[in-house]
Amino acid sequence: MGRIPMDIANMVLFLCSEKAGFITGENICIDGGMTKQMIYHGDCGWRFDI
Repeated sequence: MGRIPMDIANMVLFLCSEKAGFITGENICIDGGMTKQMIYHGDCGWRFDI
């Protein structure tokens, strides 16, 4: 998809900003909803290539 590295960078920038000053101890999943849909490498022809 090509978006994941940029989405991670944007989240890091947000977490380093003052807007995220009240966020502590969170696990943040940045995968475009793939975990929620339970789609994994090889399912329905979907591939994850780095």
